[in-house]
Amino acid sequence: MAGFPNSCLLGSLLIFILLQLPQLDSAPFEVIGPPEPIVVLVGEDAELPCHLSPNASAERMELRWSRKKLSPAVFVRREAREQAGEQMAEYRGRATLVDHDITAGRVAVRIHEVKASDDGEYRCFFRQDENYEEAIVHLKVAALGSDPHISMEVQESGEIRLECTSVGWYPDPQVQWRTPKGEVFPSMSESRKPDEESLFTVAASVIIRDPSMKNVSCCIRNLLLDQEKEVEISIPAPSIPRLTSWMVAAAVILMVLGLFTIGSIFFTWRLYKERFRQKKNEFNSKEELLEELKWKKATLHAVDVTLDPDTAHPHLFLYDDSKSVRLEDSRQKLPETPDRFDSWPCVLGREVFTSGRHYWEVEVGDRTDWAIGVCRENVMKKGFDPMTPENGFWAVELYGNGYWALTPLRTPLPLAGPPRQVGIFLDYESGDISFYNMTDGSHIYTFSNASFSGPLRPFFCLWSCGKKPLTICPITVELEGVTVVADAKDLSKEIPLSPVAGDSASGETGTLRSQLIPPPPSQGVS
Repeated sequence: MAGFPNSCLLGSLLIFILLQLPQLDSAPFEVIGPPEPIVVLVGEDAELPCHLSPNASAERMELRWSRKKLSPAVFVRREAREQAGEQMAEYRGRATLVDHDITAGRVAVRIHEVKASDDGEYRCFFRQDENYEEAIVHLKVAALGSDPHISMEVQESGEIRLECTSVGWYPDPQVQWRTPKGEVFPSMSESRKPDEESLFTVAASVIIRDPSMKNVSCCIRNLLLDQEKEVEISIPAPSIPRLTSWMVAAAVILMVLGLFTIGSIFFTWRLYKERFRQKKNEFNSKEELLEELKWKKATLHAVDVTLDPDTAHPHLFLYDDSKSVRLEDSRQKLPETPDRFDSWPCVLGREVFTSGRHYWEVEVGDRTDWAIGVCRENVMKKGFDPMTPENGFWAVELYGNGYWALTPLRTPLPLAGPPRQVGIFLDYESGDISFYNMTDGSHIYTFSNASFSGPLRPFFCLWSCGKKPLTICPITVELEGVTVVADAKDLSKEIPLSPVAGDSASGETGTLRSQLIPPPPSQGVS
């Protein structure tokens, strides 16, 4: 019985230690966002709040709101100051910090005059020294459009066609036709088109064949707001017009004159269209020939580019051949050097160019969110300086669902199809950097008349994680026996094309390809 108190004491001590174990592994703080999406009308201000748990001062912390992980920011505050240079252009002057109680870790970013394009997911990021956490905030943007308008057209058959239109909705609304008793019947056709501000214009039509139907209403509902707008129209009773002989004669004469006029207009239009097509074909053939010539010249200067691990961001993982790279959530323990990127997930090529012409290709495949191009060797590798020519970057990128040239205001690139392989041609003396879609040989974009000062290096960046890497294509052919047109103005000379040899087993031959363009990696080269 004397040992019983000691056993109780030992058990209590063990329970206390077990209760403390989760606290030993816990992070210094957590970032908490709102549990439900924030719904805001277009044109109003939206607040995206976040707070620390447990409560702690965020006065000296780095605070960052962004649309995607490792993407340009919506708002940045570091060292107790706003960092406007790191903001995306569309949020400059529109995003401000709201200090609810920053000493207790309760802050928010306010987006002024919300647009439909602001709809989506935001990341709220807090960092102090080596410790950082983030939370996700969902912003739902809504707009209640104009009152519906119904137009009516009585057709020759006696049927009545009604069309209901309205503008300024977001998101895409629901359209319903209703009878006076509340019965719903479907539209014959519907269209929804976003305008320049991404607000939807809707149009729905219906054919009324029942002469007993007197009234019809059109209802357009915003499902996010659970609000609707409805308008009703009265349908007139059908009437049969009386036709006289002079009305019939006038109708026949007008019809003949109309057919004659239409025939004359059609003949003139066909003649104009044929001449326009001829001129367009002549222009396009010259443009395509010049572009093909420039492409052929580019491949004469192919270089074998490899990745420099000493510049790679810790979240980038390089393959053993130094030709491929992927982005991971995990962070590697790498030595901190002045040449290593610490904020943008980027890596440079080992090759340094100070003169001449150079060409290489990058396999982007079907992965998303990347940027490739050329940069100065001495670009700022610490922090989030914008990737623009003024800061020493000449690059194109795929971000979200769009392709862009990284100019100061970002230039959209309307490509005919997604490139799986991109060719990059640097002409140092001319100050030109050109990008080509190697899938179809089309030109993507050219930075012209750049003033280079100092060494340049190939540049690669990944915005999202994934198993599919970004790969530098190897040089697979010898450029021998190549005929190059010396003067691009001489358009009468032919640029030689030859069929690419297919697999002898499959018997596939006859595909035309320039002799200067290397075959895809899957094809063998003798």
